Amino acid sequence: MMLNKIIDEYVVSDQIVEEDIIKLKEAGFKTIFCNRPDNEEQNQVTVKSIGDKVIENGLNFIHQPVIGGQISQNDIDQFSDYYDNAEKPIFAYCRTGTRSSMLWALSESGKRSVDEILQLTTAAGYDLSNLFR
Repeated sequence: MMLNKIIDEYVVSDQIVEEDIIKLKEAGFKTIFCNRPDNEEQNQVTVKSIGDKVIENGLNFIHQPVIGGQISQNDIDQFSDYYDNAEKPIFAYCRTGTRSSMLWALSESGKRSVDEILQLTTAAGYDLSNLFR
């Protein structure tokens, strides 16, 4: 599990396992976002197993599966609603963290400059410069 901080209230990661949930709770996260659909790859940890463990530990869980390269305006709007209403800080994950970063970046595009968004996501380890071309 990686903790790639984009901003204080939004941290992204690659795929997590059930055992990571306790560490996330101890780190102070209040909400876990999963942006990965089930069955993307063989032996992938299921969303249900992660979600059940998140709820069992008293955290909030939001599953918004998106497919890389196919993020729609509806996906961005839905993410923005989830983000605005979620208890923070938020920990978001997908296969590599890129989709979770992209959703945040696209939802912030009317609120922050492109340069600031790219600076924050690059510092977290994600080159999203192709999103804004």
